[in-house]
Amino acid sequence: MKRDLRRLMAMLSEAGTRQLELPFGVEKRDLEVPYLTRNGAISRRPLRIYLPDHAPEPMPLVFIAHYEMPEHDPLLGMYLRMGWAVSTCLQHVQEYNSQLMGDNLVFNSAALTMVRKQPDIDRTRIVVSGGSAGGYMTMMLSVLHMGVCASVSFSGIANLVFNMRYMQAANSFNLQVMAGLTEEERQDFVGMLEKLPIPILGAISNQFLPILMQMEQEPDSPMWTAASPVCMADRFTGPLLMTHFTSDVLVPIDQLTKRWSDGLNGESLPEGYRLRLSEFPLPAHLQRSLEENLPRADLAVQTVPAPQREGEDIRIPFDISKRFNIVVFDEGAVEGVAGHSKQLQPGSYDARAYMEAQIRRSCRETNWLTAGKLALMAERYAGKCILLPAHDGIDDQVYGSNSVHRREVMEELSLYAEDHGADLRDKMREVKQERPDLAAVLDEIVEQLG
Repeated sequence: MKRDLRRLMAMLSEAGTRQLELPFGVEKRDLEVPYLTRNGAISRRPLRIYLPDHAPEPMPLVFIAHYEMPEHDPLLGMYLRMGWAVSTCLQHVQEYNSQLMGDNLVFNSAALTMVRKQPDIDRTRIVVSGGSAGGYMTMMLSVLHMGVCASVSFSGIANLVFNMRYMQAANSFNLQVMAGLTEEERQDFVGMLEKLPIPILGAISNQFLPILMQMEQEPDSPMWTAASPVCMADRFTGPLLMTHFTSDVLVPIDQLTKRWSDGLNGESLPEGYRLRLSEFPLPAHLQRSLEENLPRADLAVQTVPAPQREGEDIRIPFDISKRFNIVVFDEGAVEGVAGHSKQLQPGSYDARAYMEAQIRRSCRETNWLTAGKLALMAERYAGKCILLPAHDGIDDQVYGSNSVHRREVMEELSLYAEDHGADLRDKMREVKQERPDLAAVLDEIVEQLG
């Protein structure tokens, strides 16, 4: 199974020159998102919202997490034709992959907060979606926030620690080959990739290296549990759809579900190649798949055939009666020359039917509350959330300040209380019993709610 990587990169470059073409007008609203970095500095990044002019207001919105959605992406046009606005960051750079659970998580939270305050956006009908590292960001936003009516993760990282350790181990086979290359061979980037046993992983692994280095410097930090969705499953409080390929060489499927643990290694992988959670020295809580940590009664797992042709569009199936859906594309074993799938130029993975069903319900119907989520929100209110650190004395109007975090928590809980006041009171009592250290904070929240 050999790839013509030069041809592939040329085709991707050609696709990047295409522009958005629709039979109606679209406003492109460019915003600047200010936020406080973890070291307390004020930073700003651009965000764009596409708003179709034929849609009634306030309109639903699809929030694209982490990565920038280019105008040539067919999904952008599909969403706009549905009458949905779409938001995406602009000017994404590789450096942001090294900040997944750091400043980039803060920025994405700040951006989500900004778009749902736009007067022509219906804040109760927002879907968050992303793929790969964007799928990870989608799950983390679902962990942290309420008021999102549904989330869709395509090939998302569910176990950050495992995935970083895995990439390090997998790339070691590439480094062995690179050690034997001449300087001239290394200068030809594409030619060098074609010589590597795991080329696509080799091309991107260095982007995540700072995370791995931080893990090695702070191996016992509670950040790694908090920043891995698999360990935060009891904080999901909105519907979540996850798709994955059995053949994914970048984000191994074992962290999502272990149903395909047998037979994952393809013939092209080097001897001793590791793909499974059990093959890495991880603590017990990181040895479990996300499926194992989700409530079985609220979970649907489906296997569907993988696309057979380049550019083939796939409509994602789902079970609307379940809060959690896992859809697995069975593409057989993992091969070194693959990416998220063996088909390196797939069509669109179309989850519009799922999104539409959840948008119709809105977060007033789709959201629920757990004790774990309420405790996390109380920690955010108190400025003690490890994922979204709060700052005092810098600028009380910038996202990341303690005052902004408090307002956001109150807005999210107030919206939920409008329809689920009794459930909120029950969860308050439950958390006070489980976390007496948060009792005073919860009492203050209750007082603020009135």
